Amino acid sequence: MKLRDITRSLEMIAPLKYAEEWDNVGLLAGDPDDVIDRVLLTIDMTTPVINEAVHHRCGLVIAYHPPIFNGLKRIDARSAVGIALRHGIAFYSPHTALDAAIGGTNDVLADAVELGDRTPLKPFKDVERSANKNDFEGIGMGRVGRISSTSLKDLVARIKTKLGIDQVLVAGPQDREIKKVAVAAGAAGELVRMAIRVGADVLVCGELRHHDALAAAAAGLTVICTRHSCSERQALGPLMDRLKALHSEALFMLSEQDNDPLSFI
Repeated sequence: MKLRDITRSLEMIAPLKYAEEWDNVGLLAGDPDDVIDRVLLTIDMTTPVINEAVHHRCGLVIAYHPPIFNGLKRIDARSAVGIALRHGIAFYSPHTALDAAIGGTNDVLADAVELGDRTPLKPFKDVERSANKNDFEGIGMGRVGRISSTSLKDLVARIKTKLGIDQVLVAGPQDREIKKVAVAAGAAGELVRMAIRVGADVLVCGELRHHDALAAAAAGLTVICTRHSCSERQALGPLMDRLKALHSEALFMLSEQDNDPLSFI
């Protein structure tokens, strides 16, 4: 199987046109004609992760966060990117394209809170220009919808179980009945204001800036922060399963060295 076969599948699952304009997605390094038989999936392509890829003789790393984001003026051979290039390992990033796509990062986070009748918090920009709006139904950043009425304590317990984490950060009202929930994988950014605007009781996200947390609390929105990559990592498994179904001849594996850089002590 060639690299171009896998990238074609990745672009079918998460079309690159869905990505935010500021993002750097797609094949960031590699020869499309290279033969690939082993693929490693990770949130971040750190040095331990790329050494893991070398150990397993992987020809491709699918790194959710782009290993190259801004322009490079030099490459340290000891860096993750340098090691990948030295060993001929290609790397690809779906990032916000996967966030926006149906079944992508935000839908997996929405599944964790058991969100029903969900719609994007920020619909894909081309939906208004399309002659057939059904072409882009359900595509966009974040999700919002209804859940069975529950308490904050029970919702937090559900999130911890589904995401495999022990602690979360909470801002805003805590003694309330929760029916309408918004989710935003990673950094919530402008989606905080959108969650307030649509009347969500709770926003589940990876992280939030201090002043955004203050604004959310002042507006009566409860925010649950899981840590940035902890809100995203569960999406790797479903992505891997979809790729396995399309490319049974290749070995796909989840990184064992990929972890959120922050921990509670």
